[in-house]
Amino acid sequence: MLLAASAWYVPVLIGQFIFVAYIFYAYGVPLVLGDLEGWNSHLSQAWVSGREMGNAAVAAHLALAVIIHIGGPLQLVPAVRRRFPAFHRLTGRAFTAGVIIAVVSGAFMLVVREIGAWPLRLGFILQAVLILWFTYYAIRHARRREIDVHMRWATRLFLAASAVWFFRVMIMIWFVLTGGIGIDTSDGTGWFLDVMSIGQFLPLAIYELYHYLKSNGAASARYAMAGFLWIAAAATFVGVGLATLGMWFPVLG
Repeated sequence: MLLAASAWYVPVLIGQFIFVAYIFYAYGVPLVLGDLEGWNSHLSQAWVSGREMGNAAVAAHLALAVIIHIGGPLQLVPAVRRRFPAFHRLTGRAFTAGVIIAVVSGAFMLVVREIGAWPLRLGFILQAVLILWFTYYAIRHARRREIDVHMRWATRLFLAASAVWFFRVMIMIWFVLTGGIGIDTSDGTGWFLDVMSIGQFLPLAIYELYHYLKSNGAASARYAMAGFLWIAAAATFVGVGLATLGMWFPVLG
């Protein structure tokens, strides 16, 4: 199962770095050019003249997304942890601080901006609760030098913090397979998006099942999980490609 899990993680790692490149392209370039209203081309009301607090919250959220989606994936790479322990600790601290601040700025954005229907808002609230919960235990076990337990909580934290990224990838897969059934692209609503407010945590649920079967599952169950993870790896590769060409860098398509 470990090889299959590693195969699934490769497109996740690549995809998160592509997402960071998209943030630099969509928001960093307009920032350098002094065209902050250009942010609105990618995120509705991302920059509104005269709304300093709301604009600051969006800017902080974007900056923290860069930290989260660079530092987070590297935390789970064994070679990085073994060969560069100081870097692992530094990026780990930056990642945990980033996700906590992102939760706060995201909560503020929910107050000052209209972001989706109520199921998506509930999904964000659930994500915030999970992030704070997992962060507490990841830090607690790291301080106790209980590394194996720490890594389990750190993995949970990474998957919870990456829920919105998984949301985008799974939506692109669904859109290609069904033509976007249950998604109203005019206002970003629809029953499928409501379902995905919980579905974005599917990778976290799969990880819990994987961890259980790794220690307690019968051989047949472990083989089944390995097969599922290979399929998930292929689907994630496809989803990352679709999100890259259809959502993040459509100019490349």
